[in-house]
Parts: sequence; structure tokens; C-alpha cells
Amino acid sequence: MPDFSRFNNPLDTPVGSNPAADPTMYSRHVLIKEGTVKSVTKLTYDTYELIVHCDDGGEALNGSAGQYATLKPEHIDKPRAYSFARAPECEKPGEHTFFIRLIHSGVFSGWLFDKDRVGEKLTISGPLGSFGLDSSDRPMLCIAGGSGMSAIFAILEHAVVRQVARDAFFFYGARTQKDLYLTDEIRQFAERWHPDFKLEFIPVLSEEPEGNDWSGARGLVVDYVNQRYLQTGKIDVSNCVAYFCGPPPMIDAGIDVLQGRGMRPEQIRYDKFEDARSPAPVIDNTRCVLCDECLMVKPIDKCIVEIAALHANGNGTRYKAIQPAQTSGLYYNSLYIDDKECIRCYACVDACPAGA
Repeated sequence: MPDFSRFNNPLDTPVGSNPAADPTMYSRHVLIKEGTVKSVTKLTYDTYELIVHCDDGGEALNGSAGQYATLKPEHIDKPRAYSFARAPECEKPGEHTFFIRLIHSGVFSGWLFDKDRVGEKLTISGPLGSFGLDSSDRPMLCIAGGSGMSAIFAILEHAVVRQVARDAFFFYGARTQKDLYLTDEIRQFAERWHPDFKLEFIPVLSEEPEGNDWSGARGLVVDYVNQRYLQTGKIDVSNCVAYFCGPPPMIDAGIDVLQGRGMRPEQIRYDKFEDARSPAPVIDNTRCVLCDECLMVKPIDKCIVEIAALHANGNGTRYKAIQPAQTSGLYYNSLYIDDKECIRCYACVDACPAGA
């Protein structure tokens, strides 16, 4: 089961009490807009930069660095979630940038890279999630892997624009040199960082062959951070904030290391890249406080439904959705996540103020 501690849900709240909603999340809602593929630019052999331009008119998405959106071409049944890859203040009006890695079994990436998609239409829904820069002045410990580069890149770009007065360390885990990208841009961030502080960028390669021209860090990125920076005292876990983005195994390993060294859970922020193999969230209606926050952020219509009846049998779980004037049912205790429709974006878990 995934670790939902990142959502800071009050899991010890007594049943029947109504906790106050997180003011940073309350009444935030997802927008669904039509967009057009503006450009697809190759970054590595399997990773591309996608820029989507939203059609003019209506309310802007207004996402924050670290948040994500879902993308859906018309012919694909379910949208796919991707982190915004640029700070919003650095995007052109109506544009949103994403880093997309080609997954051989991936429906969206397979569609995107099958042929030239410039000019094609798709639906974009967002903003989603609460991952992002915290308001403290503590040093930032950033660790990313693969296309987890996207959210960390956006957060660092945002920090450069704001000239945040804090140190930052960015460790990026990749297999070989051919998997590295945006290294020049990140080093430019370091040059433009607040003059009284520093940004240190450390790529860590796990499968780079010996005897070549690579003189940088090697090994698994979490192991490298632990051995070279935590155990040596270069980074003080008691006085920093950790940001993880990327594959769940890397994030789980990193959290274990940091908490094993005494870092408190509230100092750790992360965004796991889940997929269809991950379990769908389950709603505990006894904790529901009727705030509608989960319904406000659902990126597709039928992932969360209000039900009149729920039946489990040998063929799985079936539900009967409430239809006004046709079915009866109490609103309370009647929300259900359909695991066949759920895209595992966990936006509902993120938005829920009650840990339901």
C-alpha cells in the first residue's frame, strides 16, 4: 500500500469530529480545458519536453510549481497525470510544459511519440496536488529520479525567481550519462541563486560503465546522499526540508533513511509517480465531513461517485449511482471510488481535510 503520510491527514482525529480544512487546499478546484500540442522537443533518447497551449478564454489553470495536471487525447479512455515542468511565472500565457518519458507499454507516451502530434487537441485538467516549495528558510534537500526531474526543476526555477534566501542541494539519480538532461539549465539556476546562499547540483549515475570520462558521483542516489552528505554532516537532517519526486521505491528508500536519522515526517515532502499498478484509494465515509473537496479536484467524471447501493460478489464490486428523483440515498456515507475509473493521481487524498 502507498504511504499517504505526505498528505498530513489527521488520522488520529476521533470519529465524529470535524477537523478544519487546510486553508491552502480548501475550495481549490480543478479546471478542465481544451488544449493543443504546441511542441514536442527531444531531451534524451527517451524523454521529451511537451508544451501544451490552452485554448483562449475562460479561467486559467494557475498551477503552482510542484503541482501536476492530467492530459487526455480524445481517443484515450483515461487521462495521464504529469507534473508541471516549469515555474508558472516563467511560462508564456496559456502554455504548460511537461517532461514525458517514453514507456513502451504507456498509452499516452506511445501516442505522443508515435508520430508528429503538433497541432493535435487534448484535454488538460488541473491544477492538482499540494507538492511545492514550503515557506520556511531551511535548506532544501531535493532528490529526484527519472522524469521526477520535472517537479523539482519547476520548484527550483520558482525559487530562483523569488530569490529565496536558503541553501539547496539537488541530487538527481539516473542510470548513465545519456539519461541526464537540463544540466546546463540547472547550473544556470545555481548562478542566478540568491547571492548569499547556494544551490549545489549533484547528478548520481547508477549504471555508468567504469573507465569512461565520467568523474562525477556514482551509485544509487539515496545511498550516495546518505553516505556522502548525511553521515558526514554536510547536510543536517534536523534543519532542512526534503523534497522527493520520482519512482516510489526511490522515495520510500529515501524516507526510511531520513527518518532513520531523526528527520520528522513534517519535514519531508514528496510526489510519487504512481501508475495503474498502484492501488486505488478507498473512502472511509465515517470520516467524511461533507466538504466536497474530493469532488472539486477529481480530474474525470466517474472516478468518485455518489452511490445509492453497493454490492460485492465474486465478480467484483458493483454500485448503483444516485440519480435525482429516481434513487434514494443519504449523501453522507455514500461516496465511492471506482477502481476501474480511478487513474491513481491521488488528488482526492491530497485534498481531503479529514483523512477520509
